[in-house]
Amino acid sequence: MNRIITLVAVLCLALTVSACGEIEAAGSSASASTGAPAGASASAATSAEPQDSVPETGRETKTTLSIEMEGQTEEVPATLYEGEGYSIYIPDEGWTKTAEKLPKGACDQWTAVDNPDVTLTVCNSEADELWVESQKHVIDCIQESHIYMVYMAYPDEAAEGFGARLNAICATFSIS
Repeated sequence: MNRIITLVAVLCLALTVSACGEIEAAGSSASASTGAPAGASASAATSAEPQDSVPETGRETKTTLSIEMEGQTEEVPATLYEGEGYSIYIPDEGWTKTAEKLPKGACDQWTAVDNPDVTLTVCNSEADELWVESQKHVIDCIQESHIYMVYMAYPDEAAEGFGARLNAICATFSIS
């Protein structure tokens, strides 16, 4: 009987630990609000072609993001970016990594080429409160000693397009 209880406890612990990154990567944290417009859904799908795996994360180096906007599915090629303790897929076109000074607590930030008001920011420590208020909070991802927050910002008039795109990108976030 003790063996069965121990086995069940170990299985539950293993499922809980493995599901932590998956739930957060999908952006379904109960404490996070996606800011996504109604009717917009986003998902990440690995392309049908075999790709090279990244040894550190075990994730493919390339993928295709499937973004549903206004009833149409847009397929966007993306490349894995590995940050310090995390990874995320960033579209191959239309985004640039911010080289200038980042907000307090931010470790990486990307800006949309077509609209500099559209940003995706990964923070690994407490960010400036005033800056956070101007963002649309996406994901809280907590794993042992690492806490990450992924923020996105876009003008209200860009909610349907960039809102769906940013949600698809954020759904690929994973702690390494």
